[in-house]
Amino acid sequence: MKKIRLTLLLGLLVGMAATGNKAHAQFYSIRGNGLLLLSGTINIGCDIAVGQKSSLDLGLYANPIKTNKLSLMGFGVQPGFRFWRFEPNAGSFWGVHLSGAWYDLGDKYNTRKGFLVGPGFSWGHCWLISKRFTIGVEIGAGILYMQDTKRPRSTDYTQDEYIYHSKRITVAPTKADVSFVYLF
Repeated sequence: MKKIRLTLLLGLLVGMAATGNKAHAQFYSIRGNGLLLLSGTINIGCDIAVGQKSSLDLGLYANPIKTNKLSLMGFGVQPGFRFWRFEPNAGSFWGVHLSGAWYDLGDKYNTRKGFLVGPGFSWGHCWLISKRFTIGVEIGAGILYMQDTKRPRSTDYTQDEYIYHSKRITVAPTKADVSFVYLF
């Protein structure tokens, strides 16, 4: 088992070194989504070129906001694969991704806790601003399986508390990015 892990790690490092020998493109990028920052969601994404017109994408998201009247807590991850029209981190692309998240959303009356998971697709474009910076936009949708529990935020001890468990499959937006990207 250790030999398999070591072989996979060595293969990944050799593959990354092999892509570094080309001089015409940027092979790694790191980004932050400005739209999610406006909602208080801390996020970071990275992109690694794996071919002349393809790259692996990984986005991580966390929102720690929880008060007496509002809850936007959650953690999410979105691994994906992008197909670029010209070369990675320049021009148009389309991609496929998986979404997974845990959430605790609510207002002063109700709260909803649960998780979601599902595949999706996206389209985007990156504009080169300088040698090291780009601005990217991306929109996407997916089919999500959601399982959660809805309950009142607070119930008087003299009343019955109603808890609703739900499982559903829905088509929903999975990406809405206006990202600032650093290339290296």
